[in-house]
Amino acid sequence: MLEGLRVLDLSRVIAGPYCTTLMADLGADVVKVERPGRGDDLRAWRGDGMSATYAAINRNKRCVALDLQHPEGARLALELARRADVVVENFLPGVADRLGVGYAAVAAANPAVVYVSVTGFGQTGPHARRAGYNTIAQGMSGLMALTGMPGQPPTKVGGSVADLAAAFLAFGVASAALVHRQRTGRGQHLDVSLVASTLALLPDPVAQYFDSGRRPTRVGNRNPNLTPAEAFRTKDGWLQVVVMNPDQYARFCALLGDDVLATDPRFATNDARLAHHDEMRARVEAALAGAPTAEWVSRCVAAQVAAGPIYEFDEVFEDPQAKHLGLVAEVEQPG
Repeated sequence: MLEGLRVLDLSRVIAGPYCTTLMADLGADVVKVERPGRGDDLRAWRGDGMSATYAAINRNKRCVALDLQHPEGARLALELARRADVVVENFLPGVADRLGVGYAAVAAANPAVVYVSVTGFGQTGPHARRAGYNTIAQGMSGLMALTGMPGQPPTKVGGSVADLAAAFLAFGVASAALVHRQRTGRGQHLDVSLVASTLALLPDPVAQYFDSGRRPTRVGNRNPNLTPAEAFRTKDGWLQVVVMNPDQYARFCALLGDDVLATDPRFATNDARLAHHDEMRARVEAALAGAPTAEWVSRCVAAQVAAGPIYEFDEVFEDPQAKHLGLVAEVEQPG
């Protein structure tokens, strides 16, 4: 889909590089600029200079070593930028300008360029010059405050979720800017920050906070607004269930064989179940203890109740749907 699109990647680590990888996956010609000798910081995550994380985050790209602090390196990078449709960088605000590869310098020679800056906090403001990484953004966006068990410390969400949120948003706004350029002939400078991108993952708690004035708290694996919608213990593991409406709840109670859950006023409505959550949960888990997770998944699916197992990470890739969709592909990685 993006064959013929030329992308210059001046970014490092995860957020910026993964944005350009998404473009490369769709056929764009991506040239990644790295520092001579050391390269991208991700290379050092394994001693031989080619960590698995680096390879995954930077697949399908061509790489070139340029010292942007040297006049010749900066000149060559600017020459690449002049020929690019998209430039992605994640320097601290002002650094790209100082190196001679900022938006003003690039757009002077390439007015149609779509120039994407991925920052921790944005181009301006009291935090603009601060370094931002995944866990910093998770903490300052409120995501960690919402994650974890009640009464326990704030918890980081697994994976580099803040980086990837920014990467996907950067990919989206760059794509929109390319459509705008096709219509108008004009490029533009776009900024995507890690903190704003991570906050964008939380529209429901944000809306609830401004609607009620009450600060959301950690509720563990349950949905604070809907129940049953959480992870329950079974005979041999865990079952994730989401019951969205009264019809689904009736079917769930029937397959559990618990008449009290089906008829007691404490559990008759979603609001009532939220008010008596601990009692409801105890009854659900008492019923689920009678059979293994796989059996409960089959029963729920047959009853049209949304449910699934909670996999250990190595089990994810053995799931028949993952295999059917081809979510994992074996490739040869140079180096």
